[in-house]
Amino acid sequence: MSRHQISVHKGRKDFACDECEKKFVKKSNLLKHQRTVHEGRKDHACDKCEKKFGAVCNLLYYQKTIHEGRKDYACDKCEKKFGQKSDLLEHQRAVHEGRRDFACDKCEKKFGVKSNLPSHQRTAHKGRKDYECSKCEKKFGQKQNLLQHQKTVHEGRKDFACNECKKKFTQKLYLLLHLKTVHESHKDNSCDKCDEKFGKKSDFLNHQRTVHEDHRDFACDKCEKKFGSKFNVWKHQKTVHEGRKDYLCDKCEKKYSSKSDLFRHQRTVHEGRKGYACDNQLIPKMYESYVSVNLAFNQSTAHTRYLRSAHEVNKGN
Repeated sequence: MSRHQISVHKGRKDFACDECEKKFVKKSNLLKHQRTVHEGRKDHACDKCEKKFGAVCNLLYYQKTIHEGRKDYACDKCEKKFGQKSDLLEHQRAVHEGRRDFACDKCEKKFGVKSNLPSHQRTAHKGRKDYECSKCEKKFGQKQNLLQHQKTVHEGRKDFACNECKKKFTQKLYLLLHLKTVHESHKDNSCDKCDEKFGKKSDFLNHQRTVHEDHRDFACDKCEKKFGSKFNVWKHQKTVHEGRKDYLCDKCEKKYSSKSDLFRHQRTVHEGRKGYACDNQLIPKMYESYVSVNLAFNQSTAHTRYLRSAHEVNKGN
């Protein structure tokens, strides 16, 4: 029987690695796996840069896509292009067909891209973070997250600009989400417990968990304060315990601990905007105890506090 029949039609993989559970159809593939994965050998160097690879095919792919900039396989359903046909087919299956064929055997999570499954298992179930930033102490489970962190945090790059306004983004995903929620006013995730709507499903789920279920699952290890998200813990530690103010106004010398505070300062102080207007002006005097002029608010918190107090009083009349 031919090797093709054994491997394809019978599904046999007779060559097992004695250092892990991986199996191979051909002995040459087993040897290549042991050489590159377990021995860490990278015998194939790029002649255009210092990067090295364990396999010739990976070197050729890298040179074609990175140095020559070639992406020969275009998706006919969107504008995305790929360097390999297999990546295009995987993209179409996962994104356009919505298939999640790769299931984790330790939890219920499923993935559309095969490489995302071992990455998930490594970081979520084994707690591994193998990629450390050389400029700070932060560690990542995936190399792409490390590169993204270095590009956006340490280099300050925002390569994706909105053509409707001047706002720039670190990732194309955030730009598309901004266009959808801000300029197209799409907020497809409605809370069934209040009138709040969200453009991002993650924001919607976080809202339900923290506001309606009052979940505070993330605790600060420096004090007893608890938060609804890991991001809020990090922000709290950065501003309260470290006293950091990383956002500098380019129009004056004032510094802020969060980007939203900087933007609010620029809007209200330098642009003179007061962006929160009340359409129910039944209790104008109550407003004076919250901010300043003509039922227009320069802080969302003041606006919310006023609305809650004013409209509750009005309900009682």
